[in-house]
Amino acid sequence: MTKTSARDHPDFGDLLDYWLGDSDETTTDALDEHLFGCEACGAQLDRIAALTRGVREAFDAGRLSVVVTPRFVARLAEQGRRMREYRVPLNGSVNCSVGTDDEVVVGRLQVPLEGVQRLDITADASLGGDTEWLRDIPFDAASGEVVLLSKLAELREMPAHEMRVRVLAVEDQGSREIGHFTFRHTPSAAP
Repeated sequence: MTKTSARDHPDFGDLLDYWLGDSDETTTDALDEHLFGCEACGAQLDRIAALTRGVREAFDAGRLSVVVTPRFVARLAEQGRRMREYRVPLNGSVNCSVGTDDEVVVGRLQVPLEGVQRLDITADASLGGDTEWLRDIPFDAASGEVVLLSKLAELREMPAHEMRVRVLAVEDQGSREIGHFTFRHTPSAAP
């Protein structure tokens, strides 16, 4: 625990690690003892549990578009999730679709990340609308890829279109494009 006194309350990060099972045994034991007698921290843990459920439900319903790690995708595969994956080369494109049985659609953007400190992504659809801008996204420079999960529910309803994604390295003097990727979406035939 970050706080050392029994009277002190653990911080949010400690409670989150505890809830996710990422705290070490000593911290877990200390939190178990603290939570047994602290109503305020128990309530905070209840809020974390509710938030976790809400995020999981939104993800399962295909209402989230997120950037994840390759390990996260591997864990989804280990859970038996039905996935459709598209690996897009640097400055390249891919024809894509989504099937009725798909639970997750993964876009793996192959991009050089060595020396990059911060990444942003922009996405523009040929259908018009606002540019979606994801700032300060998580990435693993050693992997050489950025992994996107699409809003599956929305994607299923979309007509044929192109989505252009730009990956931007953000530096002190501004941002610079380090790769662009085009997804050419074709709707699946109705069953």
